[in-house]
Amino acid sequence: MEIAEVRSLIETGLPGCQLSVDGEGCNFSVVVVGEIFEGLTPVQRQQKVLATVRELLSTGALHAISMKVYTPSEWQREQSRGTESGTPTAE
Repeated sequence: MEIAEVRSLIETGLPGCQLSVDGEGCNFSVVVVGEIFEGLTPVQRQQKVLATVRELLSTGALHAISMKVYTPSEWQREQSRGTESGTPTAE
């Protein structure tokens, strides 16, 4: 499993979101930022991201994915605090 594969699945499933993907093998971490997460609980946000990689998780091709999910305003606050590294990008 490559970073590009994980990125592509999330970008396809959550169009318009910015993301950063890191990891290798079958373990990845992602930061996803998008308007789509406005008004959702943290669990609902994670469920949306997990839905994009569900098939890989079920087959074992992807063993673990950790995630941080933000709205654009939340991401901007995190950046101003300097608590989050990596810059999500839209491609």
